[in-house]
Amino acid sequence: MTTPHIQTAIPQRRYQLGSFLVNILSDIKTDDPVEYRYIMALIDEGEQEPCLYVTAEVNPPAQRQQGSYRIRVVLDEQEKEMGSADEWGDIENFSIFSMGIAAKLYQLSDEEPKRLA
Repeated sequence: MTTPHIQTAIPQRRYQLGSFLVNILSDIKTDDPVEYRYIMALIDEGEQEPCLYVTAEVNPPAQRQQGSYRIRVVLDEQEKEMGSADEWGDIENFSIFSMGIAAKLYQLSDEEPKRLA
């Protein structure tokens, strides 16, 4: 699987991170074979499409002993699973963690996320 195929979603939070806009989405409807709890979509200023996705996906029952949710990072055509934990079901924990991944990948360590109304 590559980028999430989002049909509908509800934006829960928006942040400015350097020159990037961060959208945290929930209530995601998709035709993907996974169930998303949250998706972080990172959009570079002036662009229409996200350049990075970080997803919190519900783990299948056989994998829930590792955690209820797994984190997956999608950058271009590459994707990497980053482990599982129960804490990714919390929007605050997911937001902080996913923006930390974005900051590391795009070398934004000096940038503080600013929550937008």
